[in-house]
Amino acid sequence: MSYLSELPWLLGAYLLGAVPFGMLIARARGVDLRATGSGNIGATNAMRALGKPLGLLAFALDFGKGFLIPWWLQHSGYPGGMALVAATGVAAAAGHVWPVWLRFRGGKAVATALGALSAVDPLVALWGAPVWLVAVFLSSHVSVGSLAMSGSFPITAWMRTGDTLDGELFVAAAALLCLLIWIRHRPNIERLLQGTEARTRLGLRARR
Repeated sequence: MSYLSELPWLLGAYLLGAVPFGMLIARARGVDLRATGSGNIGATNAMRALGKPLGLLAFALDFGKGFLIPWWLQHSGYPGGMALVAATGVAAAAGHVWPVWLRFRGGKAVATALGALSAVDPLVALWGAPVWLVAVFLSSHVSVGSLAMSGSFPITAWMRTGDTLDGELFVAAAALLCLLIWIRHRPNIERLLQGTEARTRLGLRARR
């Protein structure tokens, strides 16, 4: 299979990942997500600005745009194997982070990365949930939960390589997704180190 035949799938995954669902939902409600809360276009800020139901809808759509193309490639028998499946998952997350529609200023790709991983091995994403919960409970920072959960992705993927066809490629994709999320959380990491990161109402050190 030639690389040229794979390019449309990669481009399609990127363009789908670049659709800013959270911002579109907010705009339909007359809210500018860029000017609200953290200014992020993702589901977490949408939940703060619009409430849980619409925030969860934004999360589901962001999850879905990471899930759809890798899942279809995985189950359709389309040639290209895990290399193409993994690459389209990373491309969708990259689209969310650097969306062409928003001058390449996007979100942090947590939900989209979860969708991409779930398309191949849902347990890798599922095991990230308790990691997120424990990290948020101990720190009262959503950003710490996201960083810890993404750090678990390549570890869990590596532990399950025996259950995944061409598992090494999946581990590489999980590591790239982790790196992408950490890069996008760099301002949060800086604020955490300075002690200025906003706290959530959850956890041992919740805001009052």
